[in-house]
Amino acid sequence: MRKEDACKQPREVLQERRKQVKRIHRKGVGVMEVAELTGLSWTAVNTALRLHGAGASAASKPGVHGKKPGSGGNLSPGNK
Repeated sequence: MRKEDACKQPREVLQERRKQVKRIHRKGVGVMEVAELTGLSWTAVNTALRLHGAGASAASKPGVHGKKPGSGGNLSPGNK
């Protein structure tokens, strides 16, 4: 399965994939095989499992992507 860029997916899709990782791993499937089955990277699978193991179900929800408002470059009046 080919890897997909998680940055380009909606947060709901990412959360569902993390839940899928937890379900597959609970059945006794190893981390590398879970990564191959879901198309996620080893790091993403490991992070989802670590958050789940820490009891952080709310923390397993993906955060907001992209730049923070106001963090972009500003042009000074002389550089327009």
